Amino acid sequence: MTVMPEGVKIYFGENLKKKIAVETILKNIFESNSYSLIELPAYEFYKDIEENFSLDMRNKMYKFVDRDSGETVTLRPDMTSLLAKLVKLRKENIVLPERIFYIGDVFRYDEIKSGVYREISQAGVELIGEDSDKADIEILVMAIESLKKLGLKNPKIEIGDISILNSIISKSNLSKEDIVIVKDLILKKDIPTLDKFLKNINYTGILLKLPMMIGDKTILEGLEEYGSEKLKRIVNVLDELGYKDNYIIDLGIVKVMEYYTGIVFNGFCDNSRDFILNGGRYDKLMEISALGFVINVDNIVEIADNIVNDEKNGVYIYGKDYIKAMKMKEKLILEEKRVEISYKDSSEEEIKEYATKKLFKYLYNTNTDTKISL
Repeated sequence: MTVMPEGVKIYFGENLKKKIAVETILKNIFESNSYSLIELPAYEFYKDIEENFSLDMRNKMYKFVDRDSGETVTLRPDMTSLLAKLVKLRKENIVLPERIFYIGDVFRYDEIKSGVYREISQAGVELIGEDSDKADIEILVMAIESLKKLGLKNPKIEIGDISILNSIISKSNLSKEDIVIVKDLILKKDIPTLDKFLKNINYTGILLKLPMMIGDKTILEGLEEYGSEKLKRIVNVLDELGYKDNYIIDLGIVKVMEYYTGIVFNGFCDNSRDFILNGGRYDKLMEISALGFVINVDNIVEIADNIVNDEKNGVYIYGKDYIKAMKMKEKLILEEKRVEISYKDSSEEEIKEYATKKLFKYLYNTNTDTKISL
C-alpha cells in the first residue's frame, strides 16, 4: 500500500487557488510597504541555529548528516534564525534599514493531530536596523492590516513585551532552572501549576498575576519599574491611528523561540483554532535591531472565505475540428483568456456540465463555429 508520510500536505484545485490568493494578497501588502522578497535555503547547519531555540523546539527539528562535511544539518524550522545568519554573513553589503519578506515552508516534527502539519507554509516580514517605537508601530500596523485584507472575521492581535517579564524575573531571585519552568507555565497559561510551583519556592511577587494581565492599556498602570513605558507609547499611537478595537494587551505572552527581546504579539480571528500570526522584536539575534512577524498560510487557507475570485471566465472548446480548435486556442491565449480543449466525443449535456463545474464562461463549438454563454 502506497501512503504519504505523516504531516505532509498537498494543495490542489480550489485549495491551491486559495493558497495562491492568500500569498498574492500578502505579497502585494508587503511590497506596497517597501519590503523586498528573499528566498532562503531549505536546510542549515544545526550548530549555527540551535541556540536560538528552546529544547522542545530543538527536538522538533528534522536533522540529518551532510555527506560532504559530516556536520548535522536541519530542515529550516523557522525563517528568522536563517535570515539572521545571512545578515551576519553579509552585513557589510546591507543598506540599513532593510525591509525583507519571504514566502515558503518550514518543517517541524509536531505531534500529528487534526489541522497540524509538519510542513508549514508561511509568509512573513523582517524590518532590520530600526530600534525605534515607529518601527514597532510599522510592523504592528502591517500585521493588523494583513489580517484585515485577508477578509478574516474580527481579526485582532494580542500585544505583550517580553522585556517586562524579563525585568520582573530579574528582580525575583529565581534560579535559572526555576525561570525555565516559570516561563513554560506562563506560556501554557497553566495558572494552578504556576501557583503551586511559586508557593513551593516561597515566591510571593507579581509573576502569578502576569498570565491573567489581559485587557486594555490600563493594565500597564503601576508597572513602570518593570519598563512598561515603551508599550504604553506604542499602544497610544495605535489608538490615535484608529486601531483601538484591533488589539488587546497580554503581558503573559511567552514565545517558544528564545530570541525575542521586546514587543511580542500574536494574531487571531473569530474562527481560528490557534494563532494565525506571531511576531516580535529580537534585537540580539542579528547583532542589529530587528523585528517582524510571520503568518501561517495553511491556517488562513483553512478559514478564509471569499478569497478566490470564483467568477466564470475563459472558453471551453469542443467539436471534431481539432486544427480549428488549436488555432482558436492560440488566438484566445494571446488575448489572455483561459482556454481548454475537449478531447472526448462527449454529448452536449456532458460538455456543458463539465464546463460549468470548471467555471468556464463560454463554450465554443468548432463544428458550427459558434460561441455560447454559460
